Amino acid sequence: MTPEERKDLTRRTVHAVINEGDLDACADMYASHCTFHWPNFPVEGIEGYKQFMTELRQANPDVHCDIHDILVDGDLLAARWTMGGTARGEFRGIPGTGKTWVMSGMQLTKWENDRVVEEWGSFDLFGQLRQLGVIPEMAEQRR
Repeated sequence: MTPEERKDLTRRTVHAVINEGDLDACADMYASHCTFHWPNFPVEGIEGYKQFMTELRQANPDVHCDIHDILVDGDLLAARWTMGGTARGEFRGIPGTGKTWVMSGMQLTKWENDRVVEEWGSFDLFGQLRQLGVIPEMAEQRR
């Protein structure tokens, strides 16, 4: 698979899974034994990823993700994205406050042949929790 094909598959899969809820699209990109390394949210394999996305979409029915940049170097692909939605229900301990949120993040995926076998993610969960009112805004520092 060429770097451009990997970029295209990443964009299509993220759109299908997150924006449209098409969990079957996971099989197009992820190996069944894929390992996910995400802060705060343990995910085990492709079935765990599907469960995570099901829960995310149930709690945030309007969730949407836009990929802004993708870089490929050998068997690694890095993507910068923005995701947002409205917290209508509880999601893994985060209450459904009815407020909207937007967070930025990045992911790094390791590919073997045509599938992702490992993924690392980093995203602004603290900022999301502040937007939802779960964590209070920090007071302005006085000089």
